[in-house]
Parts: sequence; C-alpha cells; structure tokens
Amino acid sequence: MTDEERARKERMKEYRRRYREKHGLPPEKERPAWKKRAAVIVALCVIGFGGFFAAQSKAEQMVTLNGQSIADMTSDDITNYLDLHEKDVEDKKLRLATDGVDVTLDLDELGAKLDRAYIDDELHLVGRRGLPWQRVADVVTTLRHGKDVPLAIAVNDDKLDKVLSDVHDKYDKDPQNAYAYVKDDQKTVAIEDAKDRIVINTGKLKDAVTDELHTGKTDTLDVPVDSREGADIKADDLKDIDTVLSYYTTHFDDTNPDRNVNIRLAQQRLNHAVVMAQKDFSFNKYVGTRTADKGYKPAPSYFENKLEQSTGGGVCQVSTTLFNAALRAGLFIASREPHFAPAAYVPVGMDATVADDGLDFSFTNPFQHPVCVYTVAGKNTVTTYILGNHADTCSVSFETTHLQNLPHKVIKKHDDSVTEDKRKQEGYDGHDVTIRRTVAYSDGDRHVDTIESHYDPNDEIILTPGDDSEEVVSTADLEPQDPLLNAPHDMMDFNVPAADTADTADTADTADEE
Repeated sequence: MTDEERARKERMKEYRRRYREKHGLPPEKERPAWKKRAAVIVALCVIGFGGFFAAQSKAEQMVTLNGQSIADMTSDDITNYLDLHEKDVEDKKLRLATDGVDVTLDLDELGAKLDRAYIDDELHLVGRRGLPWQRVADVVTTLRHGKDVPLAIAVNDDKLDKVLSDVHDKYDKDPQNAYAYVKDDQKTVAIEDAKDRIVINTGKLKDAVTDELHTGKTDTLDVPVDSREGADIKADDLKDIDTVLSYYTTHFDDTNPDRNVNIRLAQQRLNHAVVMAQKDFSFNKYVGTRTADKGYKPAPSYFENKLEQSTGGGVCQVSTTLFNAALRAGLFIASREPHFAPAAYVPVGMDATVADDGLDFSFTNPFQHPVCVYTVAGKNTVTTYILGNHADTCSVSFETTHLQNLPHKVIKKHDDSVTEDKRKQEGYDGHDVTIRRTVAYSDGDRHVDTIESHYDPNDEIILTPGDDSEEVVSTADLEPQDPLLNAPHDMMDFNVPAADTADTADTADTADEE
C-alpha cells in the first residue's frame, strides 16, 4: 500500500467518524486483531485441508500390496489374494542368532498367519493416523516414494512368549567349560567348546521378532543380549588333548535302583573334569556332597564294619573307577583310603573310598599338558577315561609286595530266645595288602609308589541255644582270585591305552556295597 492510498484510507475513516457523530450514531467498533488472524488461519486451513485431502486421495492410489497395485482391486480381490498366500506362512522359519546363540523358530508351531488387520490398516489408512504432522509426513512420503505393504505375519502371543522364555532359560545358565570326550569309536578324542552364560533381553527380542514378521521377512535376526559371563576353560586351553591315556571299567548289580541313581549322579558330576598341568584334583571338591537335596538316595554302604543305609551309597564305585584309571594314566596319587572291607568290583587293595565327612580321593597331574576326565555309564558298568597329550603316554606295572590274610572269629553267644543257631552278624577275614606301582613315562623318567590297604576282619556272631564259644577261622583265599594282579609278587604290565575291566572278585559276599 502506497503513502497516497494510506492517506486516502485515513481520510475516509475520519469522514465516517464525523458523520456518525453529527447524526448521533454510535461509533464504529474496531475489529479485534485476533479475529482477523483467526479468519486468516481458517481461510488457510480450508485451502490447506482441501489440498491435503486431495493429496491423500492421490497417495492412496500409489499404495501396493506385496508389489501388486490395489487401485483396481476390490475388497474381495484383496481377500482372495491374501487367501492365496496364507499357506506360504506355515513353512516359514525365523533364525535368531548372535555369538553363542543360534535358534530357529518354526512359525507354524507359533500359530503363524497373515496379519490381515495390520495389512488392511496399512493399505487404507494413509495419512489417517497419528498427530497432524505425522499424517502430513505419511502422505508426503507416499507421494514421493510410493508405499508397498508386505504380507505381514502375526503369531500367537502366548506361544511366542513361551518360546522366547525357553530360549532365555536355555542360555541363562552357569558357564560350561570346554572339555574333551571320546567319540563313539572309543578311540578318537574330540574337544567340545565352552559355553558362556548369555542373558537375553526377551522384551527387546519379542519386539524385534514382531517387527521382523510385520515386514513379511524371515531373515536371520540379531539377538539382543543384556550380559555375558565367560567360561573359565576355553577350547584353546585343551588343544593339546589328543589321546586316551587310560581307561578303566567296573561292573555293578543293576537290581538296586537307588544305588544305581547314586552312581549315575556322581558319574555325571565327575564327567568333563579338567585338571591343568601340575595341578591337584579332589573328588569331593569337584563332585560335591552327596545329599538328598541333590537327588542322592539311601543305599547300602559299610560303616565301621557294618552294612547300613546311607544317602549316596554306591558313589565309592565311581571314585574307585577313577582311582584305577588315574593309576594307569601315570598320575600321582595325593590321597586315597581303602574301604572297611574289600570291594567286589575291583581286586583287593585297588579301591578308593570317599565320604562327605572328609575321606577323599585326590591326585596330581604331573604332566606339562592338561588331562580331562571323561566318564560313561552303561546299564551295569561305569567307565572312566583319562584323556591327555600323546607325549604323556606311559607304561604302568603293578607288583603285590605284601599280602596277608587276617582270620576272623566265629563267636557263639548263648541266647534263651532261640531254639537253633541264628547268625546275628556276618563274619569275614581281613587283609593287609601292599601293591607297588611302577610308571615308565615316554620321556624315560620313572615313578614308583605303593598302594597300602588294611581291612579289619569282622567277627561272625551267632546266637545259640547252646554254650558260649569262640573260634578263629580263615575263609578267604586271595590266591589266585585277582585277575588283574595275578598271584602275589607277580609283575604284570599295563601298556596304555588298554581296557582294564575288573570282574567280580570272590569276596562278593563280604564286599563293601559302596
């Protein structure tokens, strides 16, 4: 507006004012500024909305379904198209993977189907959702780039929660050290890598799975991890373990189910123990206490020359099998105690008892390489392997240097309550046994030690209607009952690796049930 036009406008306003004043008319009301601005805004909005709706209508024509234009498709056409592709969803799988995690989800098992409600919204609600600026952005983006709606997939929410919870629990466990084991050919040694403890963020993972399925894709999905805890022993720490240094098998009577449970529990806990070079191993520390809360059952075991039911009875067979394998591998025996009575599953003097109250079996790895304990339980056998490096193979021989039988007493006690002799306590001979072990290592070195065992005799007590009496008897014959050591003072070589299997000894009826 020019200065002349502005001056003319002011003259007209002044003229109207004087006219109203001369004729007694009320003065002209000034229109508030906000009403002026509002009128302008309304006008702009009317123009803008008209343009927006026109743009929105055009944008809807640029929407496609799985690459197919829907401009000329009716609702029935879209339904038929989705029906045609519904079956494809059942065969799809989604892989979840990250370092240490690899899981494949079968979508059919999750109740997967096309998410038709989601697809319908994406097809027909362009510029109709969200805040005004979001609606405008949706329309603008569609106009610029078009919009292809994928065949989005939905799964059963409860089933997805269950599967992801199982995946979480599978990896949220204590780290598992790497270990060596023997393959099915019983000769080839392999290494199983360590497993870390991985804590998966299931909330983020569920969101990621849902978002991925809404794209219609089932590519590999990265798993969000909250934390990791690494294992102490990695596969690289065991790279030198490549051979079987020794193994030993014992047999047991499989008719006692509770004792069998105890044997298998201890065997499983012993399995995969790794003893690094020149380090000690303790059976009790590694296997742990044998208590009911850990699944151990009451089973027969000897305590102070008496057969009693105790929780964990039978575990000594596992420690004894390990003892014999350790002997034949050339390991140094740090501590070992014999039972109260010879065990039926090994030759006399070749057992190793353990107890929660302190009796332990332990050994030392004298080599420059680690060794790994690998155990296998059969129907009525326990086998323990000592695995190590081929440079540590050795030859082991045993010599029985002392074998003494200790007779027991047969004591008859008068008892008015019996009419004939009745055995109150089983009796058996005791033994003193010393066995010398000689180890010849592959580097020319030699190691000699002794295994000393003392088994007290157990008096047989008989209740009798007759007079009291006492008699010393000897019922054991240790020559030649020992199939491994043969007769006393007879040297026998054990070239490693070799299968050393102890048959049931003749002392079965007096054997320690542990």
